[in-house]
Amino acid sequence: MNVYANELIPGDVFHPSEIIKDEMEARGMRQVDLINQSGYNKGFISLLLKGERNITTAVALVLEKVFDIPAEFWIRLQKNYELNKELIEIRNSKSAS
Repeated sequence: MNVYANELIPGDVFHPSEIIKDEMEARGMRQVDLINQSGYNKGFISLLLKGERNITTAVALVLEKVFDIPAEFWIRLQKNYELNKELIEIRNSKSAS
């Protein structure tokens, strides 16, 4: 059976917050540092780091300022996460049928 590149579906996906946490760790940042540098409140940052908030354009621009990583990178991570999550859900619903 041939499998084509456009048929590949990831086994798991990770919210972009995992990359944010990796960046924070690499830079020795704490959550309070991200709160102070981003201008977002504690509740928002907490939800973002738990993967319960998505990276919007506005958030991506703030992350660009904080980490000096282009906003496009953060937006791409979010879109890839959403796409792969949806592909997994479709695959799982087909296999449950």
